[in-house]
Amino acid sequence: MRAIPVFLVVGMVLSACSTLSQPRSDTAPQAKTGDASRMPPTVEQQKATPIAQLEKDPIYLIMAAELSGQSGHLDQAAEYYAKAASETDEIAILKRATQIALAAKRFDLAAESAARWSRLEPDSVKAAASLTIAEIQLGHMDAADAALSQWLKNDHTDTLSAALNELGSYLENNVPHDVAIAYTDHLATRFPDQADAQLVVAKLNLKFQRNQSAVVAARRAVALDPRRQSAHDVLIVALGQAKDLDGMIAALKSALKRYPKTERYLNGLIEAEINAGNTHQAGRLIEQALSRHTKDPVQLRNLALLSLQINRPALARRALQGLMRIPGQRDIANMLLGRLAAQSNELHGAIKYFNKIPPNSDHYAEARVLMSAAYAESGDLTAALQSLDIALNQPIDVADKQRLTLAKAGLLVSQGLDQEALSILTDGLTLWPDASDLQLQRAMLLIKLGQSDKAIEDLRHIIKNDPNNAAALNALGYTLADENRDLKEAYALIQKALTFDPDNSAYLDSLGWVQYRMGMLSDAKDNLEKAFKALPDAEVGTHLGIVLWHLNDTEAARKIWTRAIDLNPSLPSLIKTLRRYAPDLVPAAGAHP
Repeated sequence: MRAIPVFLVVGMVLSACSTLSQPRSDTAPQAKTGDASRMPPTVEQQKATPIAQLEKDPIYLIMAAELSGQSGHLDQAAEYYAKAASETDEIAILKRATQIALAAKRFDLAAESAARWSRLEPDSVKAAASLTIAEIQLGHMDAADAALSQWLKNDHTDTLSAALNELGSYLENNVPHDVAIAYTDHLATRFPDQADAQLVVAKLNLKFQRNQSAVVAARRAVALDPRRQSAHDVLIVALGQAKDLDGMIAALKSALKRYPKTERYLNGLIEAEINAGNTHQAGRLIEQALSRHTKDPVQLRNLALLSLQINRPALARRALQGLMRIPGQRDIANMLLGRLAAQSNELHGAIKYFNKIPPNSDHYAEARVLMSAAYAESGDLTAALQSLDIALNQPIDVADKQRLTLAKAGLLVSQGLDQEALSILTDGLTLWPDASDLQLQRAMLLIKLGQSDKAIEDLRHIIKNDPNNAAALNALGYTLADENRDLKEAYALIQKALTFDPDNSAYLDSLGWVQYRMGMLSDAKDNLEKAFKALPDAEVGTHLGIVLWHLNDTEAARKIWTRAIDLNPSLPSLIKTLRRYAPDLVPAAGAHP
């Protein structure tokens, strides 16, 4: 073997981890006068220089490899380094050759260099690990096993656990899917009695969405080491992903028995029992949890919400009263107690709770909006508006004031006071001209009032300031389509909105409607059917019926319109459509214009 000068080896050790990541220098190495024959080749010269010429001096091969790496030619760098490594027993050269080959995905060269590195430095963890992953990439299971055995023998940190977790991370992120799955299965059979290995296999199978295989491995890990909490966690997750509700309940019970103070197991078991329809058992578990007198505010909030899911308001109140006694939780407790009272139609009680939340609370604006809604539902519009006005005069931040302004406008619209709502929104936009939520709400109201040109102006202003505002993109597109104008622009706007929320039923309705306007009836039908299935809405049904009618499927159109009547018999666009296409379906209240 040819010896490499010590100064060069030391230099590479110092730069081994950084050479390839450094940006390419704009300054080429300067040759000394009279010494041109000893300068390393430039990248251009390398391309024209066969390895056979360079290998006459391994120093040139190494320099050429580093220059190739800096210029992004990793494959060429790997070949130069592999040839240089074959000429020496220097560990630093073999290590660097392996690193470059792995980075270049030249796993054949990496395996050769790593094998020699491992033979020369048999106690090296990195050499064995590099050889393992190279052989896995090549599909050489037996060779990979041998290298892994050496890796595990050399790794004295946490032996099997650390090495397998590192290997698992590599398999997940750097190995082709089919190869990774094959080696994952191989690990499961090679280490059948090692909890560490089975746990890594379970996690990998979860990543690869092989949920049943993950369950098998996780069960094996729990059986091998029942005291390992992470094994229980992975098993619960795997059973959940596999939609094995009965298995998940059993696993949660087992974990809770072994770790009775772990609240996530108790909460998970309650949720699983609720999902299984076992509401009585869920209620007993909530009572059990409340009897512990927990001081964890998150746990108490969770128990309150779970209680509401099973329609046990008394349990929810117990949880929230416990929350009330914890310092710093009074406001959120009053907020949730108010919500609970409102859901139970105890409107005056709800108002009482909401009114306890002070202006300096993070929950103040939300409480005032909910208080206003409770007043309105009880029939006291004056008090509803007054509760919002009081809040608007408090020294609260702008975002909360805008939210309260929106709520006030919405309240007025719900009472049929559209012009008053328009005035509120306009005043708000005078204060905050770029408040997109206010401007969007005003645009919707202007459309309702028949002032579409002003609405379009508002929507264009929103999009100018926020080109990715999906709600504004959809609203503008739908408005243009509904007025049968600028259809290409309308189509593009709605398509862009859908890129942000592809399953949004309102956006799909808009897309179907503009497609109808453009004569794309079949596409319109598909999108409107999808929208109506996800969101049975009278407006969507009106549009779908029109498309079906124009596709000469009049019977289907009438059926859809009948469903739309059940949903909202007084919808103006539906009544107008029925008068035109199916007068006999017009509800009695809308029979006359």
